[in-house]
Amino acid sequence: MSAEEERLKTFIESVTAGRVVSLQRQTRWRKAWFAEVERDGERLPLYIRGDKQLDAEPYPGLDRETEILRLLEAGGISVPHVYGMCLDPVAIVMDMSPGVRDVSQASNDEERRSVAEQYIEQLAKMHSLDLAPFVAAGITRPQGAAQTVLAYVDANQHLYDRTKRRPEPMIEFALRWLRRNVPQQRTRAAFIHGDAGQFLFQNGRVTALYDFEASHIGDPLADLASLRGRNGFEPLGADMSHLLKHYAKITGEPIDTFALSYHTAAFMLTAVMALAGLLCEPDKHVLQTEYLVWNLMTRRSVLWALAECMNVSIQPSTLPPASPSRNSIIIDVLEQAIGRIEPASALDKYQIESTKLLAQWLRHADAANSGANESDLSRIANFIGRMPQDWQEGEKELERFVLEAGPEHDVALLNYFARQLEDQIAIAEPLKSRLEGYALEKIEL
Repeated sequence: MSAEEERLKTFIESVTAGRVVSLQRQTRWRKAWFAEVERDGERLPLYIRGDKQLDAEPYPGLDRETEILRLLEAGGISVPHVYGMCLDPVAIVMDMSPGVRDVSQASNDEERRSVAEQYIEQLAKMHSLDLAPFVAAGITRPQGAAQTVLAYVDANQHLYDRTKRRPEPMIEFALRWLRRNVPQQRTRAAFIHGDAGQFLFQNGRVTALYDFEASHIGDPLADLASLRGRNGFEPLGADMSHLLKHYAKITGEPIDTFALSYHTAAFMLTAVMALAGLLCEPDKHVLQTEYLVWNLMTRRSVLWALAECMNVSIQPSTLPPASPSRNSIIIDVLEQAIGRIEPASALDKYQIESTKLLAQWLRHADAANSGANESDLSRIANFIGRMPQDWQEGEKELERFVLEAGPEHDVALLNYFARQLEDQIAIAEPLKSRLEGYALEKIEL
């Protein structure tokens, strides 16, 4: 064990009154461990959830999530039992709930659908909990439609304002549109997951909901909207239209389709806002390939959801064939160098595969960048009245235009940002399997 893990081991034993017999780092981008404790002659499996170690959270501090888990358990929601929170390293020590998240491991479609419906029922139960204990724990209760609907956007606004390092015209456009078009009928506040769709199941039964660092009090429809973005890369087990109907049936609340699209855009925008500052300062943060992928995925979902609200159609880009540049030899050598690295652990192997993806992505971007960049600058010129010298000036001047533009420019700006992003996605050829097609499942109620 490392010195850090020795300290973690000591803490685990103090809160469980047992002896740690195994502690293994989870193979993923953020710190987390699997542990086993021997206690009273039995083995107790634990999961240790570490801190992200990034300034990218609107509600920083795992102590907040720890208290939320305890309140949810008291409210009858299926969540892991918490033993305590370690301060060095920062981590929550909790039961390791049995089961898996991957619904493809269910025995058949009927089981997958049942599991998805059970999750929706847990979500609806959470939305009906008394808010008083959460308010007493320091969770802000919004008042009125604007605060309720934009609770998570407002929380992320502070983070975004503090970490923003360069012009972000797309973010500013989406923020202005959302604040101008709040669905005024959405006033009922509930405790919500915040980043819904995270659950485990085993033998056809949901065993636990997890990851509550984004949880807050807000519009319950926001949880259903956040499911739309997750279902594309982490299927829920049933199509979204069915799950929305199931939620409406058990709660008696019809689904507001405009508000659903609105919340989809708002939720995805918060992820874009959180990443904006990080991706401008790679020298100050330990960045992962996943952040770049999330940035494309979440920006695309924002724009597709806004297009639903505005009844605009967006089509994927098809770029002309690109020729390798003189820099391609550098990328050749880079890929060879990556191939010579011998992984010493599963975590090393994960990092090497991520690096290979980056090199492949870079090759496609290098070959297509000059043509795509020229087209983008020409489109910016249509708004600002002149050709920018480079992309930095283009972003700066376009943000200035966005901040002064009225609603009459909404559709034109949406179409511009959509075309810019679809070009970037077309360039990201190695990510095609994750990014292709409609980022949001079409809803039919």
